Amino acid sequence: DWEAMDVHAPTTEDPRLLDEFWSVAARAWLEALQAQLGNHFTVRESERFQLLSALDERAAQAVLEYLEKSRKRIHRVLDGIAMESEVGKVCALIFENQDQYYSYVSNYHPEEGEFSLSAGTFLQYGYGHFVFVQDQMSAIEPTIAHELTHCLLQHLPIPAWLNEGIAVNTEHRLSPPGRPLYTPDEMHQKHLAFWNETTIQEFWSGKSWRRPDEGNTLSYDLAVHFVAMSSRDFAAFSGFVNAADWVDGGDAAARTHPGYPLSNLAEAVLGEGPWTPDPEKWKHGKERGQF
Repeated sequence: DWEAMDVHAPTTEDPRLLDEFWSVAARAWLEALQAQLGNHFTVRESERFQLLSALDERAAQAVLEYLEKSRKRIHRVLDGIAMESEVGKVCALIFENQDQYYSYVSNYHPEEGEFSLSAGTFLQYGYGHFVFVQDQMSAIEPTIAHELTHCLLQHLPIPAWLNEGIAVNTEHRLSPPGRPLYTPDEMHQKHLAFWNETTIQEFWSGKSWRRPDEGNTLSYDLAVHFVAMSSRDFAAFSGFVNAADWVDGGDAAARTHPGYPLSNLAEAVLGEGPWTPDPEKWKHGKERGQF
């Protein structure tokens, strides 16, 4: 109960004392989880991270080193955007298999519905933390880069498409992807067939990432294109990201900083169409990303 822990936090603005308090609280939480998972799980620490896993010492140390290295690289790539937004060391949980992983993350999903699969996630609930799967260790480096980017963006009220687009582009910078499943032309045809007046509003609101069909994959790919295009002038892009608000999908900020509406990005990929974000049509609400 992290809200209850707030009552016990020291009444000081000294960041060092607050950092120590929340790091100790997080360690106690991880040790409580460890007691439930079994003695083969251990808690290890680095400068800015705490890791709960069943990995041997060498493998766990390698994960902690990669987390530290990625944190520094993301700050360089997203200079002026990424920020350490909370005191206390960041926690990472690596479960042994997918059953453990989904049993845990299901606590943060609605009771009903279909949800897309994942190899890891950043859960911004209570004490924000990463969750990964040990039997997918081959994918852990790009997953860490992606989810750590989310962690360093959590201070910003940005919409899902911007959050995910930045995370994927940063992931590709730090851990270049392999050969894609589809050619660029094949993906383009898929985009043209999927996006219309209705589905584009799901994209701007973030709800298309919750789809169990290919709309999820196409949402990520479209966001990657939009961020790649809009970040060519990084100074303007930085101003846009720091001003963007998920309330309107970031459209007002785009008109001020890059100086053009978000529909221009959609037209560059999809051609002319009804692409303007319209919050009045977001009857199912909004999402901030970090899926």
